[in-house]
Amino acid sequence: MSSSLNTLGDNVNQLETRFNTLREEVISKLNECSDCIKSAKKLYRQATEMTTILENKLVNASNEEKEWKDIKVKLATTSIKGMVILNVGGDRYTTSVETLTC
Repeated sequence: MSSSLNTLGDNVNQLETRFNTLREEVISKLNECSDCIKSAKKLYRQATEMTTILENKLVNASNEEKEWKDIKVKLATTSIKGMVILNVGGDRYTTSVETLTC
């Protein structure tokens, strides 16, 4: 009977050891999962910030493009008449604005 109790005691001790090992492994895996979730949240925040920045830059670029197109239209419709004096290597030449812009 005593050997049966000793065997039972040994089995309980082995079970406790296995349980403690399993508990530590589960806690370790849960901590890893928690770290992964934190990393995912950080990446999400960074992606959201980058998206906002890129959207703002796109709006700015679109506005600048529109401004350039408006300026281009104004320049195309502006008629500047007159003579221009060009200094090329010390030699002076005259031409019309119309000749330079065609």
